Amino acid sequence: MLTNSHLSSHPTKAIATFRELLRGRGVRAALQFLNSISNHRFTAVFRFEGDTLRNLHLIDRENSKIERCPDLPVVDSYCVYVRSAAKPFVINDSLDDDRVEGHLKQQIVRSYCGVPLLDENGELFGTICHFDFKPIPFTAEEAFLLDEITPYLVKAIQETELNLPQEVKN
Repeated sequence: MLTNSHLSSHPTKAIATFRELLRGRGVRAALQFLNSISNHRFTAVFRFEGDTLRNLHLIDRENSKIERCPDLPVVDSYCVYVRSAAKPFVINDSLDDDRVEGHLKQQIVRSYCGVPLLDENGELFGTICHFDFKPIPFTAEEAFLLDEITPYLVKAIQETELNLPQEVKN
């Protein structure tokens, strides 16, 4: 199994492992793998639905029973910065980052790395992110990996949604 310390020398292997898990065991297993090679407690996928940020998947390293968090207004999450710029947004320590001064989560979520998820038409779909309550620096390799796996993740999410019964989709 890869670890964060091995990520810098094996990003291609991490991408291959992610894709294999995605195909064989699904989105949750692939996200658990991403979380296992990150130093951050949480890995999540969120979808933008108007002004609502809908949580599709949540991996909590300290509580594997948690699979989702409640939906919230987009502006109440750091994902708002990913949405407004349509590019990755990284915070190593929110208390030392003027960009999030006064944000609702500044005192709670101390580190965050979010990458935009684009659908097949190039439209902003949501985000995939790692985050933690502690200030933990992100490596360039972690951001690179998140960025590289996004097309595969979006495709898997969309394929899963197409197979859901209509009442579950609403």
